[in-house]
Amino acid sequence: MSTNTLQFTAISGANNEDAVCYILEIDDAKIILDCGNYEDYSNESLERLQRVARQVDAVLLSHPDMAHVGAYPLAYSRYGLTCPAYATQAVSMMGRLCMLDVTKTLKAREEFTLFDEKDVNQAFDNVTALQYSQPMTLSGKHSSIVITAHAAGHTIGGSIWTISSGTEVVLYAMDFNLVKEGHLNGCSLLESNLGQADPGKVNPRLMRPSLLITDAYNAMYKLPTRKKRVEYFLDSVGNAIEHGNNVLIPVDSSARVLEIAYILNEWWQQGRSRRSSHTLYLLGRCARKTLSFAQSLNGWMADGISKQLTGKNSKPFDMRNIVVVQSMEDLEKKIKGSGRRDRSKRAVVLASLESMSMGYSQELFVKWASGGKNTIILPQRGAPGSLTRYLFSRWWDSTQSQDAMETEPSSATIAATQVNLVPPTTIPRIDIDITLRRRVALKGVELENWHAQERRRKEQEAAREAMMRRNRMMLDTENMSSDSDSDDDREPGVDVQALRGMDAMALSEIDLEMERLRSGQSYDLYVKDRGRVRGLDAQNQSYCMFPFHEENRRVDEYGEIFDVEQYALTTEADDTANLVPDINDKGYDSDDDDDSQNDAHPTKAVKEERRVHLNCAIGFIDMEGRTDGSRASHTLVQIMPKRVIIVHGTSASTQSLANYYRNPLVPMTKEIYTPGIGETLNVSSGLNAYRVKLANALFKQVRMREVGLGNMMGFVSGRIRFTQEDEVPVLDIDSTAIESAWKPPTIVGDAKLSSLRTALEAKSIAAYFDSEGTLVCGGKIAIKRKTDPPGGAAGIQILGTPSPEYYAIRGIVYEHFAEI
Repeated sequence: MSTNTLQFTAISGANNEDAVCYILEIDDAKIILDCGNYEDYSNESLERLQRVARQVDAVLLSHPDMAHVGAYPLAYSRYGLTCPAYATQAVSMMGRLCMLDVTKTLKAREEFTLFDEKDVNQAFDNVTALQYSQPMTLSGKHSSIVITAHAAGHTIGGSIWTISSGTEVVLYAMDFNLVKEGHLNGCSLLESNLGQADPGKVNPRLMRPSLLITDAYNAMYKLPTRKKRVEYFLDSVGNAIEHGNNVLIPVDSSARVLEIAYILNEWWQQGRSRRSSHTLYLLGRCARKTLSFAQSLNGWMADGISKQLTGKNSKPFDMRNIVVVQSMEDLEKKIKGSGRRDRSKRAVVLASLESMSMGYSQELFVKWASGGKNTIILPQRGAPGSLTRYLFSRWWDSTQSQDAMETEPSSATIAATQVNLVPPTTIPRIDIDITLRRRVALKGVELENWHAQERRRKEQEAAREAMMRRNRMMLDTENMSSDSDSDDDREPGVDVQALRGMDAMALSEIDLEMERLRSGQSYDLYVKDRGRVRGLDAQNQSYCMFPFHEENRRVDEYGEIFDVEQYALTTEADDTANLVPDINDKGYDSDDDDDSQNDAHPTKAVKEERRVHLNCAIGFIDMEGRTDGSRASHTLVQIMPKRVIIVHGTSASTQSLANYYRNPLVPMTKEIYTPGIGETLNVSSGLNAYRVKLANALFKQVRMREVGLGNMMGFVSGRIRFTQEDEVPVLDIDSTAIESAWKPPTIVGDAKLSSLRTALEAKSIAAYFDSEGTLVCGGKIAIKRKTDPPGGAAGIQILGTPSPEYYAIRGIVYEHFAEI
């Protein structure tokens, strides 16, 4: 069996910064890599997704934000994307919250019917939760494909994926962060983020993939260190507080909001003056669940989070300095104060959504933008076309155009623009036209008409249900009594054929009579005997009768049949049920699935055009949690992939990163691809590699040795045979080979003298490097690398006089490397 066929198609997020969604084809298996979409559900990328949704075999979700899961509930409920989906437990839980918040926000501003909260819950119930480094084999005919999630940083539970099948290994690394943050560890691309001591060294498990899929989102940005950015972010908030300003920080509902809330909560605890003048709020429709879920996911956070549990009543990720509010009305009441002792305070508000195109963040922006005593701090650039992206662009043009320094590309660097830290400032002469969409309560005549329509609708539904229930009862009784009663003895007035055709008859007459009966206008039900009277006397008659029907008793050979449920004891609800947390085993609160069911007051959608004059201070501090282009490109070079696909970035940043990798002085593969939307790439290896099955007799003779981390290797020699039972050829013992044939030993391993020196020092053998790079052991034995011949393998030479020290050192070398 030859190597696999790899094909890649970009549905969205290629040569632009739109939400990401890609298709990876391995032979006949189709895997969707992320399923993102922003708030606009009428774009062309959704049409492309709809065309292929029913053909997909698996879905991988990397991060719990709109850019990665925004289209998944729609595709699951409307497009038929019901194949197995995979994500970490944290991404599944927080992604559900993200989409619930977005769904409630959309329904609160317009007649949104594409999907609802029930669809969101059903979609994420379909997601299989994984742990980091947990291999998962796809089910069915694609059992040869193994997927594994690794820590990506950036968001809680965020993942980079390895997808392996046969000789092909695909590394999908999007939106990762190599730096440890307040509540998250860094990406597992580096060994230092896995608890290893060697900083800057890449994870050997992720090296040399057949294909690397990565992004160019930050390729042209050079950011200050995280420490400087956090300090400047807190200084900006502190300066606004000192001047008595309200502060608006637009955030998402489930991902980066956790890092920003964690930083502000820790900082808030250290300042009594800011607590006395300002209150820190988290405003969102699912804000309470966001913090509650985060506390249950402390195992996915940085190591220092769990160490903060000092007392009996302490909680992980305890945001005790943050006041959670879930509506604008509650926020306004808390800001104004509710009593004599509660005086009005200024506010620092983390409001969803981060785009400010809708949601509470947009409402607060409209209220505060024209006020001079307000400050808006943008922690993210926002989605393309959003209000946040527009404000970021204006801020960039007014603050970075004069001071920003663009580094010239050289043989070892990528062209990047230094992002300077600038305090929030007022941007002059800006008027922004905003379309506000919201739902308002019905009043007056509209409310009366709505109630009248609801009454008629409920009465008609009740009448129809009662009539259909009565018809079913009569049909059941007639069918049961048909075995014992003859046709002549049937109860007059009951015509089975007429009842079965009742749905096709004029139910409007029955509904009318039932409405009159229910309203008290009549006490009798007039039923026309259709088709019951036969012969010359046949005529349509109406019988005035009381609507009562007596059922015949059901009997069998053992006697009367009765319903056991009627005699079942009803147990009262256990009082201890209130003590159970409101998070069920699915990972969400079932009591809060649909707010629309709890809100009985009728509303209507309205639209208002508003022109806002921007008079407040605007600032931007990058808190997105992504590694900048310089460090990301340097790390990915060390991964040494065989082919690279660059997506999710502007055309300029995509081409800049591709040109850097194509530089002859950069030790990177030159097979670099930058696909466009809808373009399909064939990125197969094309190697002459084959898969065989080892016969049991041959496998028992193979001596396996551990090589690297979790890998086993052995030398085998045999003869290929083909059988009709097995599709894969079998490698069996070669009976013609000479059993006593000697084979020189082969040393397998990474021939690095530095690691060998560490192994020798662990055995209390002094070792050091001389000026020529030779490892000198105990002053008598020398170990040096052999010069590699062209196309040959590397080797190690042990020089010295045979002695006990020589053989001891040689034994350590053999133990350090695998001999097969």
